Amino acid sequence: MKSIKGKIVTLVAICAFVSTLINGTFSYQGATKVINQDAQKIMSMECENGGQEINAMLKQVEQSVDTLAELAEQSLTDLKAFKSSDEYVEEYTKALEPIALESANNTEGALTYYIRYNPEFTNPTSGIFASRDSADAEFEQLTPTDFSIYDPSDLAHVGWYYIPVQNGTATWMDPYLNSNINVYMISYVVPIYVNGESIGIVGMDIDFSRIEAIAADTTVYDTGASFIVNSENQIMYHKDLEFGTDLNSAENGAYASLANGLNDDSMAESGITYNYQGVKKVGFYQELVNGMKFVLVAPKEEIRDHASTVLIMNNIAMCVALVLSILLGFFMSASIASPIKQVTEIVRKIADLNLCRDERIDHLSSKKDETGAMSRAVQEMNDRLLDMVYQLEETGLVVRENAEKLEASSVGVSEMCSDNSATTEELAAAMQESSATAETITRNIETVNSNAQEIMTLSQNGEEDSQKILERAQALSGTTLEAAQRTKTMYEQVRQQTSLAIEKSKAVDRINELTQTILQISSQTNLLALNASIEAARAGESGRGFAVVADEIGNLANQTQETVNDIDTIIKEVYEAVNNMTECLNASTTFLEDTVLVDYNEFLQVSKQYAEDAGNFEANMKEISDAVLSLGSAIEEITEAMEGISKMTEESAEGISVIAEKTSAIVQKMADEEDLVSMNRDKAQRLGEIVGNFTVE
Repeated sequence: MKSIKGKIVTLVAICAFVSTLINGTFSYQGATKVINQDAQKIMSMECENGGQEINAMLKQVEQSVDTLAELAEQSLTDLKAFKSSDEYVEEYTKALEPIALESANNTEGALTYYIRYNPEFTNPTSGIFASRDSADAEFEQLTPTDFSIYDPSDLAHVGWYYIPVQNGTATWMDPYLNSNINVYMISYVVPIYVNGESIGIVGMDIDFSRIEAIAADTTVYDTGASFIVNSENQIMYHKDLEFGTDLNSAENGAYASLANGLNDDSMAESGITYNYQGVKKVGFYQELVNGMKFVLVAPKEEIRDHASTVLIMNNIAMCVALVLSILLGFFMSASIASPIKQVTEIVRKIADLNLCRDERIDHLSSKKDETGAMSRAVQEMNDRLLDMVYQLEETGLVVRENAEKLEASSVGVSEMCSDNSATTEELAAAMQESSATAETITRNIETVNSNAQEIMTLSQNGEEDSQKILERAQALSGTTLEAAQRTKTMYEQVRQQTSLAIEKSKAVDRINELTQTILQISSQTNLLALNASIEAARAGESGRGFAVVADEIGNLANQTQETVNDIDTIIKEVYEAVNNMTECLNASTTFLEDTVLVDYNEFLQVSKQYAEDAGNFEANMKEISDAVLSLGSAIEEITEAMEGISKMTEESAEGISVIAEKTSAIVQKMADEEDLVSMNRDKAQRLGEIVGNFTVE
């Protein structure tokens, strides 16, 4: 029977051969088609890349000229002046010159730039025209072409101006040869309109050789090449055909099929197949932004050769893969079989009851594959067997020791059972005495219970009396509080009225002030009457009437003084009455405040204390009642406990008798246990012999 290593190598070789054969068959059938398609995609991508590179250059020119044309339109702020004033045109031109120069310097391949105005209302040589011989030279300002010497229909000389104006849109011109510098150039021209009226053009010429260089560098396979035609299939660049050659008639119609395909837009992606001088070729083209076409062609044979080369390389790769698979299978089988062989040896050693640790198992257990898992399982089995051996050995020792202890214990139990028989007889007599004592205690408890009931009745009566006392104390407290409130209210009223009366008595002082004023007026009146009598005496007869008046005034003053004296007497009496009333009121309020209110407050405190004492008395009575209830419960529990003790004592006496009987039975069974102990000793010796068969160190 073959080993696992041989089986794995054989299996890998067969699988590799079958997969290589199947893969090679299907690859050979489909590779040609796929590779041809890939080859055509490669050509299509190369053509697209070349076209995009040319378009990038052309779009840069478009962006520069479009921006310059937009600035030219925005800078023309006065169309009327532009059409009528040469000075305005000159200023306008000077403003555009630096912008146009900067735009041309930043455009790749630019050789000329120009801004020309409509010759119908400007000078025929007005505008900007600059040129240089190469992209490395500086631009030189030149005199613009004189429109007056050419007819607008002379497109060969002034078509660069009139064709874009007639088109009314930005226009790419076909490449042309600049005879002054002998360089082919291509122009992009943008007409300028302001308010819908043409005022001129902005244009730029770039070196067409830059585009030719891109076409020349874009090749494919060995002889594949590219060229450029315009929208009419005229050659703009070709390494073998002259500039301007019609592709349809070139070389006696050799390119006619290709030219027809270039007119079919559907052929741009699928490719154009044609015969050139007996050679089958495939061509792809890319439309350029200026209307021209970039064409890439290659012989079909070279495409097939490329496909064949790829197939050969594919077959070689499959053969190498087959050999490598077999070698890999050999080494992999060796790496798989070797650990399995080592694990088998370790398992065989365990089967021989050799549980000593093998260093190889640690290395095998560290693997992450199935071999490692199997090694870890074997190691776990070895550890468990080793643990079982240790447990068996320990169990044998324990069984042996337990048998010896059990034997000694059996002897002691036999002796104690004999002693228990005598002791149980003594306990039975003691239990009978305990039963009699329990009956005496029960009778005493009944007496205590009767006394507790009487205390309970007295405490309940005391609790009812304390409740009545508490109610009277609360009623007395309420009555006292109400009387105190009324007294306090009356005191406040008396105090307020007393204060008001004292304030009103102060009006007497005001009367006194008025009497003093009247006395002053009376004195002044007497003085005035005296002065009037003196003046009347001086006046003689003519002053007699005035003297009479003066006498009357003097009399009035005397009467006023007498009246004031009477008022003073009355005021003094009023003063005395007010003072007496004030002293009486003050004495009344002092009595209410210092005596009555104080007494009521003390009475209120006494009633509160009375109520508090009644509450405490009620609480004490309630506590006594609760205590008596607790005592009653405790007495009931003690009674029940004593009944239980009495019952237990009787049952214990019966149980002790039973114990005495069973002790005799135990003595008989201990003899049987001695036989079992001897048997355990024999089994423990057998376990020791089994453990001795294992190798653990």
